[in-house]
Amino acid sequence: MIRDRFGRPVTGLRISVTEKCNLDCFYCHREGCLESRREMTADEVGKVVEVSREFGVRKIKLTGGEPLLRDDIVDVVRAVAGAGIGEVSMTTNGVLLSGVAHELAEAGLDRVNISLDTLDPRTFHKITGNGSVSDVFAGIDAALDAGLSPVKLNMVLLAGLNDHEVESMIAYTSKRGIVLQIIELLDTDGRVFSTYHRDLDDIERGLRSQAAAVRTRCWMQARKKYILQGGEVEVVRPMHNSEFCMHCTRLRLTADGYLKPCLMRNDNLVDVLSLVKTDDLDEARKAFAEAIARREPYFKGVAREARISGRV
Repeated sequence: MIRDRFGRPVTGLRISVTEKCNLDCFYCHREGCLESRREMTADEVGKVVEVSREFGVRKIKLTGGEPLLRDDIVDVVRAVAGAGIGEVSMTTNGVLLSGVAHELAEAGLDRVNISLDTLDPRTFHKITGNGSVSDVFAGIDAALDAGLSPVKLNMVLLAGLNDHEVESMIAYTSKRGIVLQIIELLDTDGRVFSTYHRDLDDIERGLRSQAAAVRTRCWMQARKKYILQGGEVEVVRPMHNSEFCMHCTRLRLTADGYLKPCLMRNDNLVDVLSLVKTDDLDEARKAFAEAIARREPYFKGVAREARISGRV
């Protein structure tokens, strides 16, 4: 297992397979990716994953944009799973999931995180700009039926929009055997953050008072997991939280094939796709080593000043 100069191992690779999305959530940070027209093929994604395994990567998370917009997403999953990785998961908005969940499971997808901030159709439209929450519910049902478990729901807490729905979301997820992740809004542009940020301290106090047990996921940004009667809730604090950074074990891969050491920076990317395209895997390994060497906790002052063009 290779560690960066801060002693953090790299055990996960978060791969954006497309920048396209069928929703328009107003707070979306788009995985910190800059716009590009280049996109990796399923075979290229598989080759990058094969190289990553040599550096200790054991978990792959497929993201976007919305990964299910790719016509070949089943092939992408099959290529990743075929690389012998321990766990292959996906983050999706769930709108298209009902039609492909079983195929994804058969191709080697182990589990899904489904982004769902609200159970209310009107609030859903306010947050996403379009789409139907009923399609997401159908996707959740399909994921459970296909055995893509544990299914996790990602709920970004937004002041004045959905912060009154925490109890109802806990009831919904607990009843269905789903893990709820309550996520504190990330500050990427100031304006959205100042309007909708909601601190999670009081919610954590409430969860702690109800919990049968509280666990800390040591290499998952030291996040807390609250074991409730019939359910589980995880609390995810912002990326600029020093605990989050010091326990980060991820590299990222942009949709156009650049290794990205930190979500919040675009000034230290490493091109790996150009090397994979020419089957120069020795140089691809050097690219991975370089990306790991460039990893640095974002909360450090030098990194915080590196934001490009006012966005992640």
